[in-house]
Amino acid sequence: MVLVDEVQRLVERVCAVDAGCADASVLRAAVADLRRLRSWLEGREVALARAVAVVSSYPEKTLAEAAGSTLRHAEQVVRRADTATEIPAFDVSLQAGRVTGEHVDALGRVLRQLAPETRTRLVDHAEQLLAVAEVSTADEFARAVRRQARRLEPEGDAEARLGRQRQAVRLNTWIDRDTGMGRWSAAWDPVTMLLLENRLDAQVDALFHDTTPEGCPTDPLDKQGFLRAHALLALLDGGGVRLGRPEIVVVVDHTQPQPDGTPTIDWDLPIDIPRRVLDDLAGRAVTHTVVVRNKTIISAPGEMNHGRSRRLATADQRRALHALYPRCAIPGCEARFSRTRLHHVVHYSDDGLTDLINLLPVCSHHHAKIHNDDWLLTLTPDRQLTIKLPDGTVMTTGPPRRNAA
Repeated sequence: MVLVDEVQRLVERVCAVDAGCADASVLRAAVADLRRLRSWLEGREVALARAVAVVSSYPEKTLAEAAGSTLRHAEQVVRRADTATEIPAFDVSLQAGRVTGEHVDALGRVLRQLAPETRTRLVDHAEQLLAVAEVSTADEFARAVRRQARRLEPEGDAEARLGRQRQAVRLNTWIDRDTGMGRWSAAWDPVTMLLLENRLDAQVDALFHDTTPEGCPTDPLDKQGFLRAHALLALLDGGGVRLGRPEIVVVVDHTQPQPDGTPTIDWDLPIDIPRRVLDDLAGRAVTHTVVVRNKTIISAPGEMNHGRSRRLATADQRRALHALYPRCAIPGCEARFSRTRLHHVVHYSDDGLTDLINLLPVCSHHHAKIHNDDWLLTLTPDRQLTIKLPDGTVMTTGPPRRNAA
């Protein structure tokens, strides 16, 4: 009854907010209430899916028909219910609205990739994982689960996991009946995905670094998708660029040493791969080492400060900042570093310097916001970032956390 009463209060508070409300604090509170309501509904959906599975031989179809949803969505709900059943603490937290279905999905994706023994070890850490989930976004939690799984997984398990992932490679194609557009859906093992991403990024840069093709959309996110699609077409047509040796930035971080006193080594790869495969990649790559302490770059290859002598940031400056930033520097943005450009905090046109302290990795979407919507950025020497928006909102973030990748 207590939970039902709380849900009723949440509904009343959300319904009480007028659509024309202009009070930012009231609107934020309503959105937070709505998030809790959505989580509670997802919890009820999981409970009902679990009950349907007992009485139906094909619960996914039963759920899809009853909800008027797709079979794919129903399959996701059943997987979510399986994960919640395996780890009851997350089931309780979901139904109480403290975590979301996306948190449970993130946990389930990692569990399904693990060998039974490692899976059991991760389940044993359920309370620790739940504590992280209840104070993190779903994306932040997903990274935390992957890090914990890596710590628990023996090297032999990692090799077996990569083998399973390679067997699960798929490419599906179909025609969207509503738009007439051809669509692809692909799943690649992480090593193949890394090679494809590197090839696509190089192709986009080679084809469109100094030009924009006809018909390219102006929206930053749509533009990236458009350019990558045309880069893929060029690759399929045999017009791809020749790639040199792959490049890896190795981050040596003295901020939080290992138990034996040695620094933490980050190989700057957005994937989980066995050590043997990592050693093979490193042996074929050009390696650049950046040393970090207390979120400050101690040493990095190349010149970090160019003053007014050049307008565009250099590859050396990008490598150095990549050692600090796993993604776009704007708080909450999940765009990977490879999807960012180095922005002058004090604009170059306003006598800003092309020095490391004045450069910040920003995705194309937020870069447009800064230039077109009058966002004001301030960056301190220790890389504390403050963003002032025209409506008076102030966002702040401390020094970047490279281990948040």
